[in-house]
Amino acid sequence: MPTPQTSLTLNQIRYFVRAAELGSMTATAAEIFVAQSAVSTAIAQLEGTVGCQLFIRQRSRGIVLTEQGRTFYAAALDILNTVDEAVDSLKPERLTGSLVAGCFTTLAPFWLPGVYESLQSAYPDLNVRIREVTGEQVEQLLQRREMEVILTYGFDYGRDIDFEQLSEAPVYAAVSEHSHLAGREVVSLEELAPEPLILLDMGKSTNYFLSIFHDAHLRPQIHQRFESYEVVRSMVARGHGYTILNQRPVHDLTNDGGRIVRLPITGTRSYLQVGVAHRAGETLSRRGQAFIDESREVLNRGQEP
Repeated sequence: MPTPQTSLTLNQIRYFVRAAELGSMTATAAEIFVAQSAVSTAIAQLEGTVGCQLFIRQRSRGIVLTEQGRTFYAAALDILNTVDEAVDSLKPERLTGSLVAGCFTTLAPFWLPGVYESLQSAYPDLNVRIREVTGEQVEQLLQRREMEVILTYGFDYGRDIDFEQLSEAPVYAAVSEHSHLAGREVVSLEELAPEPLILLDMGKSTNYFLSIFHDAHLRPQIHQRFESYEVVRSMVARGHGYTILNQRPVHDLTNDGGRIVRLPITGTRSYLQVGVAHRAGETLSRRGQAFIDESREVLNRGQEP
């Protein structure tokens, strides 16, 4: 372990945080235009100051955080965000620094690019990184402070997570264009229940879709389960069953050239909330609030007729 230092610097913390995110000191050096040795030295000095090893160096396979490194990473992000907030307070119209956010995986293809572009356009000096996450990851990522905000559905994430609703996504049934139901204007849950269901099987999403039938005292006939939104749509288009979804692509073609027909479902008013999850009891940074504001704007634009 390096000889203990008397103080640490913001550059050491910034190098450490970016190296943790990229998993490579070489990639960090290339991104910030410094020598790789400068990054290595700064992180070694930081480890000396805090008195513990923050990274495990893996020959030819980059670096990974130790348990203590993961703890320090969350605190280091808070330090950098506090400094950036102080600088930004001098120019309220400007945002700098970094924002690490998340987007629920099935929402990502529809909304992530638009939210990212909207943030970049409104705040060109802000470094925005948005990762796809599953419902099971939301609470953990927020509590570990790996992310400040996550665009997701309004599932139950526990009392330590707050959810701010931005819009609603009504459910619909999707069937093959050759299905006996394809010519209908609407379809009921009672008509769907005996048919083979191609279920989008993704943890909290699974529970939600099945709860629609449970609340109506019906039992769906699950034929196949898939974690991929597009696999589900393709299976339906090929006539292997129907599915129930929330998000609506701009066209009804599947990736393999098939076509589905979307039908409103009568007998249920099941709307799934879409919004932003964040840690309860904490004031959002200006970056986190900007993410919510731009997400709301993008979702509202997308719902206009």
